[in-house]
Amino acid sequence: MKISTRSEYGIRVLLALARAEGQEPVSLTSVARSERLPHAYLEQLVADLRRAGLVTATRGQAGGYRLARPPDQISLATAIRTLDGPLLEMPCAGVNSGEQCDREPCSVHAAYERLFASIDATLGATTLAELAARAESAGGPPYSPDVRRRIRAVAEATAQAHAQIVNGAS
Repeated sequence: MKISTRSEYGIRVLLALARAEGQEPVSLTSVARSERLPHAYLEQLVADLRRAGLVTATRGQAGGYRLARPPDQISLATAIRTLDGPLLEMPCAGVNSGEQCDREPCSVHAAYERLFASIDATLGATTLAELAARAESAGGPPYSPDVRRRIRAVAEATAQAHAQIVNGAS
C-alpha cells in the first residue's frame, strides 16, 4: 500500500487543525506556510474534507477551518477513505466495493482479506489526537520522505567532514 500525496497532505491539514483544537479557526495560508504545502492544492483537499463532514469553515476576517469532530473521533482510515477511496483495492473486488470480494469461490480472497484487516485495524485505531500528541512531542511538522533523505544526507556529510577534521588534526 502506498499513501498518496493527496492523503499525506490531507492528513497534514487535519493534524494542523487537530493541534489548534479549542483555538481560533486556522487559515489555509498558515497551514500551507507551516507545513510547506501548496495553498491551491490544500483548497481542493479541504473542499473534500468539508463535504465529508470532517472540517468546518468560518468566513470572514477571523475565519478559517476547524475539525468538525474531536480529533480522537477522526481516524486515519476515515481520512484516507475520504481523500482516496478504498484503503486497499482487492484484485478480487466486486463492482459495489473495492474493499469487498463478490466472487464465490475466490482463490486469493483469504490473503487479501488478512492484509485488508491489518491495514484497516491499524489505520482505524490511529486517531488525529494520537498523531497530534506525537507531533507535539517530536517538535514539529512531519517531513516528506524526500526532505528526510536530504536531512539524513546533510547529517551524514557533516559527520564525515567532522571525522576528517578530527583525523586530520591528530
